[in-house]
Amino acid sequence: MMKTADACIYPYPAGDTSLRRFASELELRGFTGAVAVGLPAGCTVGNVRFLSGAEITANTVKSCRDALRNAREVDIVMVHAGDAAFNRAVLGNIQFHILRGIYHADKRAFDHVSARMAADRGVAVDIDLSRIISESGNRRQRALERYRDIGRFSRKYGFMLTLSSGGRSITGVRSVRAFSLLGELAGLEKEQVRRALATPEALLSPQRSVEVIE
Repeated sequence: MMKTADACIYPYPAGDTSLRRFASELELRGFTGAVAVGLPAGCTVGNVRFLSGAEITANTVKSCRDALRNAREVDIVMVHAGDAAFNRAVLGNIQFHILRGIYHADKRAFDHVSARMAADRGVAVDIDLSRIISESGNRRQRALERYRDIGRFSRKYGFMLTLSSGGRSITGVRSVRAFSLLGELAGLEKEQVRRALATPEALLSPQRSVEVIE
């Protein structure tokens, strides 16, 4: 079981570290799984289970739908957040797994309407912890504010959360304890952090298969 999963890493060739090196580092840091962007199929390396992931960045629902057709075979599909109209459109018209990149979105881009839609559609919202670590000043503060808003919306409306390192090498990987501390810094309660670490496996239920709605 994937009780502790990093929801987004980039093994070679997307990053510069092999899947085997990632597996060793993740296990050392307390993880049992991860979503690996660019991995053609899910697999287990040592004691770490990897889910294959695809990341879609699009400006329109049509371009998102076109990209989704090429990602049917992966375990987890992630769509990058945009403005309020885009987020509502993809949540309402495309079935995927994780809404990612919320840290760079405007405060109004994910509101109570989007929150209800995410809950109804079974879409998780990702908290990319690398933005707390790598950014500084206003950018870091903006990311923290977005994440705290997401945490409040999740408690109120019940949509799932994921936590990710966005690691492209083993130096970008953090421990489960660090995930917990950073999650709490981002305004999440301990129970939210615990559930978020287990969300990637929960997204694999039969009802959550990728679907393109014409």
